[in-house]
Amino acid sequence: MLHVLVLEDDPIIAMDIKSIVDEMSGFAAFTASDMSSALKVASKNHINIIVSDIQIKGDTDGIETTKRLQEIYNLQVIFLTSFNDDATLQRVSNVNFSRYIIKPFREKELVAALKLCAMKIAGECYMVDISNGYSYDKKRQLLFLDGNRIALTTKEQQLFLILLHSRGRLVPFSYIDEVIWMDEVVSDTTRRQLFHRLRGKLQRLIFVAVKSAGYKMES
Repeated sequence: MLHVLVLEDDPIIAMDIKSIVDEMSGFAAFTASDMSSALKVASKNHINIIVSDIQIKGDTDGIETTKRLQEIYNLQVIFLTSFNDDATLQRVSNVNFSRYIIKPFREKELVAALKLCAMKIAGECYMVDISNGYSYDKKRQLLFLDGNRIALTTKEQQLFLILLHSRGRLVPFSYIDEVIWMDEVVSDTTRRQLFHRLRGKLQRLIFVAVKSAGYKMES
């Protein structure tokens, strides 16, 4: 079963897209209207595909929200929007997406795009060699050391994937807080404890904490 996140702030359009997805064999849809709700849905469900509008609720638009989700999860992306100006297209070009569909859309066009994403998912190489005996299964979202699974909590895995995606580059605390804790208030102690737990479980990898700045995983 492929899980599809519909990121759309118009409830009527969102439910229309959801009904189309749910009627397709092997697909199930979830909805969100802003970055915070999208991150929450993704953290609780194994999302494979995101169908995202660009103008959504909140200060963070669909392009930036989709980029942040891709940094944590292995997602296929379909943009479904009324925006097709050059500035928007330039920003979208920085996202790894499969289709860009202009509203009003035809059901057949969306169905075809979803099926194409499913084919790409089926043909992907899921095992990623990280180094030092570590490998990551993108399909099942599982981490292994020398073939043995390493159990990570949801937040540990989120932090690991953020640092892996930005390997060699510093990730600011503000970014980590927003992606992992979303709209919750998080203390420095809570964040620091999460970092130390992750570093303790993955001792063959080098994680660096830069005071008052952020964390990074060495290349």
